[in-house]
Amino acid sequence: MKNIAISKDILHEFCIIDVRTPSEWKSGVIKEALLIALCDDNGFMNENFIQEFKEKVDYQNKNIAFVCATGSRSKHTAMMIEDALGIECTNLDGGMVALLSQGYEATKKEN
Repeated sequence: MKNIAISKDILHEFCIIDVRTPSEWKSGVIKEALLIALCDDNGFMNENFIQEFKEKVDYQNKNIAFVCATGSRSKHTAMMIEDALGIECTNLDGGMVALLSQGYEATKKEN
């Protein structure tokens, strides 16, 4: 697993999966990011996460990166997907907090 500092200049290099909770998405998301919650709003693990990932993400021949609020959940998720599917993943360290502090304008999530 790669762990790189998030920057608005590198976002285009990845297929980004936002693993934050649905309530966190309401504050804004990275444009074109796929939204798959690792946990629900109550903190319970999404037991179908790997299946949802396989259904929603075209992960063959793509650079997959995960983002959360600060980089902790996304790091865990990247390791989990690597173990389960054998694909190399990247954690965007610093997460949305760091990205927004760099002046990135998040896209409002559609309902």
